[in-house]
Amino acid sequence: MCMKSKNIKEESKIRVNITIDKKLLDKAKTKLNLFGGKLSTLFNAYLSDFVESMDKDFDSGRKEMQIKIKELEERLKKLEERK
Repeated sequence: MCMKSKNIKEESKIRVNITIDKKLLDKAKTKLNLFGGKLSTLFNAYLSDFVESMDKDFDSGRKEMQIKIKELEERLKKLEERK
């Protein structure tokens, strides 16, 4: 039973080779104690934040604002016509 759970855990992760800036890595090593000292944990955190930010719909509020602006412009036109 332990072997199955280990295999499932291994299947959910992949190993990737990346090239990074040495100076940034040296600087990050001082911060890694917050993440248990593992660079992979730090990378996973940043990757997760990146994916979540890409999934957000930043345009939804813009559409509502455009509708409200059009309504206000129409009201201004009506008020100007009354004068």
